[in-house]
Amino acid sequence: MPPSIRRLLVVAVTLTSGLTPAPLYAQASSDPAREGPYRRLAILNAMVIPGHGGPAFGPADIVIEGSRIERIVSYNGFSGRPADTDDYGADRVIDATGMYVMPGLIDLHTHVRSEPLPLQYVYDLKLAHGVTTMVNGADRGWASALEQQRLSDENRITAPRMYPIADWGPSRGRDPGQAPPAAEIEPWYDPARVSELVGRVVGEGRAHVVRIGSLAWNAELFGAVAHAVDEAGGITTVHLPPSDLAVVDAARAAELGVTMIEHHYGYAESALGPGGLPDLPADYNYMDEAHRFRQAGAVWRQAEESVLVGEVVDRLVASGVTLVPTMSAYEVNRDFNRAVGLPWHDLYTHRQLIEWYYPDPAYHAAHHWDWTSRDEASWADAYRKWESLVHAFQDKGGRLGYGVDDPYLWNTSGLGNVRELQLMQESGLDPLEVIRAATFTSARTLKRPDLGLVQTGFTADLAIVDGNPLDNLRYLYAFGALHVDGAGRIIRRGGVRWTIKDGIVFDNAVLIERVVRTVAESKQGWTNPVTGLYTPLVVR
Repeated sequence: MPPSIRRLLVVAVTLTSGLTPAPLYAQASSDPAREGPYRRLAILNAMVIPGHGGPAFGPADIVIEGSRIERIVSYNGFSGRPADTDDYGADRVIDATGMYVMPGLIDLHTHVRSEPLPLQYVYDLKLAHGVTTMVNGADRGWASALEQQRLSDENRITAPRMYPIADWGPSRGRDPGQAPPAAEIEPWYDPARVSELVGRVVGEGRAHVVRIGSLAWNAELFGAVAHAVDEAGGITTVHLPPSDLAVVDAARAAELGVTMIEHHYGYAESALGPGGLPDLPADYNYMDEAHRFRQAGAVWRQAEESVLVGEVVDRLVASGVTLVPTMSAYEVNRDFNRAVGLPWHDLYTHRQLIEWYYPDPAYHAAHHWDWTSRDEASWADAYRKWESLVHAFQDKGGRLGYGVDDPYLWNTSGLGNVRELQLMQESGLDPLEVIRAATFTSARTLKRPDLGLVQTGFTADLAIVDGNPLDNLRYLYAFGALHVDGAGRIIRRGGVRWTIKDGIVFDNAVLIERVVRTVAESKQGWTNPVTGLYTPLVVR
């Protein structure tokens, strides 16, 4: 009997028998992209990538009750699932024959950006690429971030699980004119008061993730906050500002106790020796973003690779820090034309993002005016060393996490999640190691040990992929990858067909259709500024 008919019959019997009906787990939703959680959901005949680094196994059936994995039944990999096996009395059955099930991706550093970019556009792209949890900047204000987190936790919106990032103390904007008065900031700058103040930041209804990059000018304060937040049950993250790397570089930040280090800043500086400073031009200005990004790449040329993959990596591994590289966010710096000309921008990249990405001193990370072939060569060399550091860190037992920092720098939400996985593989990691970093390890960094693993008793956060991502990570893109079928035909296959968060099933075909429609509407009557970059300077 089809599960949909069974579900209707169960409801009919309970309503006509005079008995109190059992709870209906499948919640009514105005969004056709999602349904659930279910009393019982069965995913049948799948190959399973557990997430902890072990190989895939299957075929297997995954039975989910509510928001938890209740059991996993695996079969002989040669004979397959017996034809007469039942569907576990499930309210919904997903036939995953030929598909792979892996834990949902856990993005430890991302953004929702500000208005007028639609929030739902970001959420849809994330979910459609298998992201079930994200640590996001509070780009629309702290009150908005907490409200979106609450709505997601209650499964009242179509969105990944969220952990918005809070600042330590009063928020300090990029514009110095926005900075709070000294009387408001000074208590937060006193290491002796950290234990007293930590409860105002971390705790029930407050932040779980605290950003401490603004404290890197004071190593004692930086370390005190890192340890206090950890003891209070939260975690800390840092985007090390180049202006303070003379005090706290990456290795020092790790030893001071920060939970995770984002991006690429501070590693090359850690290799310059005690008291070593990068060789910066005399006219360098950190607030000039063209200066900042140009020199952030150039400094890697001053670092000895043997020191980076030796002493620096050894210090990082010993500290227990998690590295969150976000390599996809900076790839435009090594090849501007590639990033700007990616074919998916037409269908998937919102007009507002292109306007923010296009070179303009008014926007953060839109710094590619006067960007030269020398700059790209410098960043290409930086990537080679950066990836060597990531590979050595992984090989020596370091805790490698996963984050994308999208949508920034031509790195579109969701699509950047897959590109990040590819760049981790480019760094020398095996796909099993890549997926482990993006799921199992990131869950532990986040202090969510119930996530990141396809295992009995764990939260049902899953991605069901139409293809084997261990063979080709490109299968995770919404548009999949080209494949030769048994008849020798070139076909397109792949994509995360369904994403499951807390037992709720998201139909990614519906999500992507909505994304494409949103992008098309945003570009009606609009002239793409990128087009002008590739017209002849002289038209005869």
